[in-house]
This record gives sequence, structure tokens and C-alpha cells, in this order.
Amino acid sequence: MRKKIFVYVVACSLLFISTACEKGEKTSKSGGGGSDTVVAKINNEKITLSDFNERLKEVPQLAHGGDVDLQTKKGFLDNLIVRELLYQEALKSGIDKDKETAKFIEEMKKRVVVERFFKKEIDEKAKVSEEDLKKYYNENPEEAKNPVDVRVAHILVKSREEADMIKNKIKSGAKFEDMAKAYSIDHGSKVKGGDLGFFSKGMMVPEFEDAAFKLKKGEVSDLVQTRYGFHIIKLIDKKEGKARGFDEVKKDLENKLINKRRKDSFDSMVAGLKSKAKITINEELLKQGSPEMPQGHPEIK
Repeated sequence: MRKKIFVYVVACSLLFISTACEKGEKTSKSGGGGSDTVVAKINNEKITLSDFNERLKEVPQLAHGGDVDLQTKKGFLDNLIVRELLYQEALKSGIDKDKETAKFIEEMKKRVVVERFFKKEIDEKAKVSEEDLKKYYNENPEEAKNPVDVRVAHILVKSREEADMIKNKIKSGAKFEDMAKAYSIDHGSKVKGGDLGFFSKGMMVPEFEDAAFKLKKGEVSDLVQTRYGFHIIKLIDKKEGKARGFDEVKKDLENKLINKRRKDSFDSMVAGLKSKAKITINEELLKQGSPEMPQGHPEIK
């Protein structure tokens, strides 16, 4: 366990220090305040002002548009120095030559490289312009509206047989509200005649929602089965979404377009890579039982 923890500390030090400390002397091209000025030296390693300022962006105050005082900067620099000292000491121990450590570092390297590659090839290309947003806004007026809200009442029972019986009574003239109060097992709504109030899409389970939004005002649905049981739904009222101005929906449309472009680019890239690659999968191994987890405390791998 001790060895595993040390591997973890060293790997974290590698990740954090990799962009903060560089090998070799750096000199300033603009006197004492240049971005390549060395702000700290740890044995033979340097932390330049530009590296320090870049790492300083991790401080929460700066991330939220604030500022940091000298004491905070000193504390952060000391943190970087400690990380570098740990890294140097780890190298002296030869742990970087350890097979397990090398495997762990290689895995971390893959994650960083893939993340940077994704940012360059997917995120950067997914950006949208003002013209893109206005074009989408004009071509998709429905998406610029407020969501449609529906107000429904429902009767929930456990069995199809009971639901059929209730539906037949309603067809024969029984009041929906009376049937809800008498039979529904949804105790929160039955006392109100099954009334659930207004809701928009995304708030109910899909089967219930799909049926509710297809109804006309006053219409009663066929039986709708969900994981809760069998529902009979009545549409009480519907509020059509009102159109919103471009400035109101601009941010929402931007997020939607960016996510769509990211997904399309990713799917296209993955499909292309798979089509050109030779991939073999041993399904027999997948059919085997899952390996047993080791007993005791979980270890970092």
C-alpha cells in the first residue's frame, strides 16, 4: 500500500509540474519583468514568471474574475516548489523506472493527449458565429419559443384489468375526477381528482409525457404503462409556448449548436478512425464472469 500511495504522489507531481517547471536556463528579453524571468529556482530547475502566471489561473479567485494578494501568490509558489522537490526526490529513488509507475504515467499521458487533441480537433471547430446563430434562429422558430406546458389529471393503478374497468366506467359517463379519488394509488394527486398541475417536457417519464402531449383539451388517453403502473390521463389545459426574441434565446441556441457540432464531429471522427483501423475483439473473454475485487482497502492503480 505504501508503494502505491507513493506512486500516486509522484504521478500527481508529474502532472502538475509538467507545465510549471522547465529544464534549462531561461533569460529575460525585457529586463527584470519579462515573461521568461525566473521567479524561483529549485536546484537546477526553473519556474519562469510566464509559467507561474499560467499555473496561477488555477486559484479560485482568478477563475471567478477576482484578484489574488501577495500572500496567496507566495503560498501558491511554495506549493509548486514542494511539488518539484517531491518530483526530484522521486527521480533519485528510481521509482520512475518502476514498471507499475511507468504504466500509470503512460495512462495519464494518454488522458492528457486525448484531452488536448479533443480540444483542438473538436471543441475549437465547434465554435459558432453570430451569423450561425441568427440563421438557426430564423430557420427554427419553434425552438425559439417558450416550452409548451400541459395540465393533466391521471388515474394510476397497478393492474391492466383495473385500468380497463375504470376506463370503461369513464366511457359510460363516470366523472374522471371521481374515478381518480376512488381508485388512484397516486396519493398526492387523487385528493385533487388526479390533477398534476402544469408541467413541460422533460419533467415526467417518457411514456407518460408522450401520451400527455398528444392529447387534445378534455380528451382522455388510452392506457399508458410506465414503471409505476397503468395510467389513464386527461388533458385539462395547454399553454402554447410564446416566441422569444433573438437576444433571449441566443445563449441557449449557442450551447445547443455547439453541443450538436461537437457530437457530429466526434461521431464522424470515431466512425472514420474505426473504418481505417484493424480492431479485433475476443467476445468469449467478455462472456466470462467479472474478476473478483480484492479484499481490504481499495488501492490506487
